[in-house]
Amino acid sequence: MSRLNALLDRSLSILTAIAVVLMMAHIVIHALSRFLFNAPIFGTNEIVAFWYLPFVALLGIPAAQLQKEHITVSLLSDRLAPLPQAIMKIFGYALGALVSVGFAWFGLQEALKRMDMGATAGVTDITAWPVYFLVPVVFVMLTALFVVDIVITARTRNPEVNPLTGETAERDIEETII
Repeated sequence: MSRLNALLDRSLSILTAIAVVLMMAHIVIHALSRFLFNAPIFGTNEIVAFWYLPFVALLGIPAAQLQKEHITVSLLSDRLAPLPQAIMKIFGYALGALVSVGFAWFGLQEALKRMDMGATAGVTDITAWPVYFLVPVVFVMLTALFVVDIVITARTRNPEVNPLTGETAERDIEETII
């Protein structure tokens, strides 16, 4: 399972990096052509807002879940024994999965509506509806990651297991001092 998680993490990171590099190159070429030739690239703002940024923002959500980089507040759970702590994590993962299913469902409904409308980016004729399907895809993926985290936590009874490595996650120095 950790190989699959590592492959998914690497794939998400590569796709996000490609989107960032393409966005950066597009913006730089747009700025140079506007400055040097007084001929900006048509629809740059719309392409950035409706294509590049959703990929960068949305693909980061499951990547952060894989790497256990989401912000957590553990005032209560850190003071519990490992079993109750694992139970709280499982509850949190189940709640996260439930919310993710909701986002996926409503995102799919919105994507289908936008597809039927033939949605474009802003006032331009640049097609934008395909990107709306990224929302349900990402949140279905996030739901699956939450389910995997539930299974791993229930099986190991260790709330600190990292699904990428299968080992106990390392804590920051500040957390161990306090």
